[in-house]
Amino acid sequence: MTSVPISVDWPAFLEAAPTADVSKETTATATLILDAQSELGEGIVWDDLQKEVVWCDILGSQFHRLALETGKHQSYQLPLKIGSFGLLTPSDKYKGAYLIAWENGFQIVNPTNLEKLTPMSEGESVNPEGLPTRLNDGRCDPKGKRFICGGYYGDIEKFRMKVFACHWKDETRTALMHEPVLTEISVTNSLSFAPNGKTLYFADSPTKQIVAYDYDAEAETNDKVLSNKRDVYKVDLEGAVPDGSCVDADGYLWNATWWGGIQGSRVRRIDPQTGKVVFEVNMPDGTSRVSCCCFGGPDLDILFITTAGEGKDATKEPNAGGIYAIKLAGVKGKVEHRFQV
Repeated sequence: MTSVPISVDWPAFLEAAPTADVSKETTATATLILDAQSELGEGIVWDDLQKEVVWCDILGSQFHRLALETGKHQSYQLPLKIGSFGLLTPSDKYKGAYLIAWENGFQIVNPTNLEKLTPMSEGESVNPEGLPTRLNDGRCDPKGKRFICGGYYGDIEKFRMKVFACHWKDETRTALMHEPVLTEISVTNSLSFAPNGKTLYFADSPTKQIVAYDYDAEAETNDKVLSNKRDVYKVDLEGAVPDGSCVDADGYLWNATWWGGIQGSRVRRIDPQTGKVVFEVNMPDGTSRVSCCCFGGPDLDILFITTAGEGKDATKEPNAGGIYAIKLAGVKGKVEHRFQV
């Protein structure tokens, strides 16, 4: 376990007046709160029960926790790359554990002590090519019945991954299984649900498109949970692709726009009905690889943002891999869904 000092006076940050009002302004700039130095920070979520922000460093094989009440940051080294993870409903049996999407399968694990509380999930190989391909972005559905998660193709030309639904194998809830819900995907990102739980937003990042599907949590088979695909938004910045997303309480999509150029990256608030960008959060220091975002804090009005330092020049992007945040007015997030255990 390691710890990195937080980069701001956290109590003062929490008590400060909102930095920007999304109902009156169109842009704002985030603040670096933690020099996490992640190779590929990803999958950030707010744990409303533990009152902490939780994320992973995929390439660094690390799991991170930041407690808001104390500002304490902890990271844990893992034996495999972790693509994403899901929060669990409260349970003595699974206390401290998460549903983890490893590079090659799903498992319920306590990352602080590496206790494996289920076997690896059963089903077809989620990563038949092996590294550098792996599982990537994932999220629990609104009913807590499925963890939807897809893969990353490892930049291998013409190789394609799938998106899977991971769930309990049977009513004993002792083993997990997974089945595909989408095929022929390069890089799964932006998995997030509308407030009513009936729409799933999704991006195959190289297409630069975010699309929407009707989501049926009660579908009898996993191949029927998604239907009615339609376009929502296309990134209009040269070299940029859509990465991780979250949805606010009003149903707007907040997308981390991964930028390959030198002009810096940003998080965009998108109206899914029109596809228009209505608000942007910029990085203060040219950080070009913004990867994911979530709303958290006591009032769900702080936007937390992960970034990546992989392959970046520290003299040009000194805070690449850090965690950023911005306190907002006129908007609130939603509580993260939990996998039912």
